[in-house]
Amino acid sequence: MDKPLILSTKKLDPALRERIVHNGLAYMEYDAIHVSPVAFELPAPTDYVIFSSKNAVKTVLKSAYAWANTQVLCVGKQSEELLFKKGIKTIKTAKNMAELVIFIEKIAKNASFLHFCGNRRLAVLAEKMTAWKANFKEIVVYDTTLNVKKINAAPDAILFYSPSGVESHTNMNLIGKSSCFCIGETTAKSIPEQPKELVVLENPSIKTLVAKAIQLLKKHQHA
Repeated sequence: MDKPLILSTKKLDPALRERIVHNGLAYMEYDAIHVSPVAFELPAPTDYVIFSSKNAVKTVLKSAYAWANTQVLCVGKQSEELLFKKGIKTIKTAKNMAELVIFIEKIAKNASFLHFCGNRRLAVLAEKMTAWKANFKEIVVYDTTLNVKKINAAPDAILFYSPSGVESHTNMNLIGKSSCFCIGETTAKSIPEQPKELVVLENPSIKTLVAKAIQLLKKHQHA
C-alpha cells in the first residue's frame, strides 16, 4: 500500500520535512510562488502604517523608514512577531484584512494611513479607504509571481499558504480528492473546487499546519 502523500506549495524547513517522513508519510514540495523585494521611495511619516503580510514587513524593516510617532496595524501573528523582534509594537493585529478593516473604520477620520504591500494585494482596503475619503497611500514593496507547474502525483493533502499559491497550483492541477490545509479564510475561499476535506487555520505557524495534515492522514490511514 502506498504511503499517503503530503504536497506543500512552499518549500519547508528540513525539520518539518523529516517530521512528515518520520510519521510514515510521503512528501513532495515546490514553491508555487516567488516573492522578491522591489525598490521603493521612503514616504513621509504618517499616523498609521498598515502591513498585510510578513513579506512586506521583512522588506520595510530593511529600509530606513522613520518609525517615530507612527502607530502600526498588521494582519497575522507572523507579521506581529517580526515587528516585535525589532522593538516595534502593533496597536492592532488582526487575523485577516476583513477584521482589520472593521478596526480601521473607527479611526479613519482625520488620520493618515500608509499601506506597505505586494503587487497582488487584495483591493478591499483601498476600496474602503476611498469610500471613507481617508488620507491613504499604498506602496508596493515586493512582487509576487506565480510559478505554475504541473504536478504528476495525486496528493492526499495539499498545504496552501496564500491565495496566490492556490491560484498558481490550480492553474495546471486539479484539487481532485485531496484534502486542503490552508492558512487563513482568504486562502481557503480562493480554492476553486470542493476538496475532500478543508482545514482552515487562522494565524497558525507552518509547524501547526504540518501537524494538522499529519494528524488527519494518520487518522485516515488507521481508519
